[in-house]
Amino acid sequence: MIIRKINFFLHYLLTCIIFNRMSYSLCCISKTLAAEGHNVQTMTWARFSKLPREEAVATVSERTLNNLRVTRKILEQCADRGWGYRVSSALFPLLTYDVAELKLEDYPDYVDIMATFADCASIIKDRHIRISCHPDQFNVLASLGKVQVEKTIKELNHHGWLMDMLGAHRDYRCPINIHVNNTKGEPAEIANRFMMNLYRCDEAVRSRLVVENEDKGIWTPKLLAEHFTIPITYDNLHHKCLPDGLTEDQAYMLCYRTWHRKGYFKPLFHYSESHPDKDNPRSHADMPTKLPKDGGYSFPVDYDIELKHKDDAIRAIETCPVG
Repeated sequence: MIIRKINFFLHYLLTCIIFNRMSYSLCCISKTLAAEGHNVQTMTWARFSKLPREEAVATVSERTLNNLRVTRKILEQCADRGWGYRVSSALFPLLTYDVAELKLEDYPDYVDIMATFADCASIIKDRHIRISCHPDQFNVLASLGKVQVEKTIKELNHHGWLMDMLGAHRDYRCPINIHVNNTKGEPAEIANRFMMNLYRCDEAVRSRLVVENEDKGIWTPKLLAEHFTIPITYDNLHHKCLPDGLTEDQAYMLCYRTWHRKGYFKPLFHYSESHPDKDNPRSHADMPTKLPKDGGYSFPVDYDIELKHKDDAIRAIETCPVG
């Protein structure tokens, strides 16, 4: 017990020296740029399958190039504001969809796509932008279904490749965040399935993957900490919706410590508030009414801001009076 306390105190001191106070990250979309017409474009399989093959591939290629160009603009905005960025999972329409049989190198815009990728990576490196990603909730590593597990591994490997292409560190500075999203079995059994399937993923995933407390089900900060050794992303709104007997301060610190199990990594947490005009407390508000919890120089974190008005919400937080 004494050794553990000494180790945590040393972690604390080193964290204070290395890290500044908290900063904020934009999640996927910039409302400012969207209003100017810079939007990520998707494509459904239904639409793709109705087009002649050559036209379908050309359309996906054009939209992929557009999405990377939009990402470049968003990264420039984040760099100018000193924000981090959660990379959108929708940049490559249908690329991981088996039946589409798509290969990036076959796209007509492949050269421009790779050049824009390189531009994005340069901005991230030169402007010191912390990036992350959050694959969709259909990704369930602990699933009992073989097909879903295989699809999840493929999707996570795609995100690992994406992070590599953007020059992201292969560690928890640039996390890939997912939910356990499974309640079938005892918690220890679920966690074991999760980790066994994680080991089947590429190193680009294994070195970055973190788990998040959920807003329904069973996976609270306390339960995650009991069954996982990888870092835990603390989501304040999820904890409000699915409490576990811990106060916000206790849950914050419990999750904070998990980021120091395998090194000295500044946690990346999630912040949102319940929408004041909706009955469902899980509905995210448009704008903030208060500041995210600040551990200060003692226990600093960064936050993905998950409020609906995106960059407008971050600017409001930055100008919000303390208290």
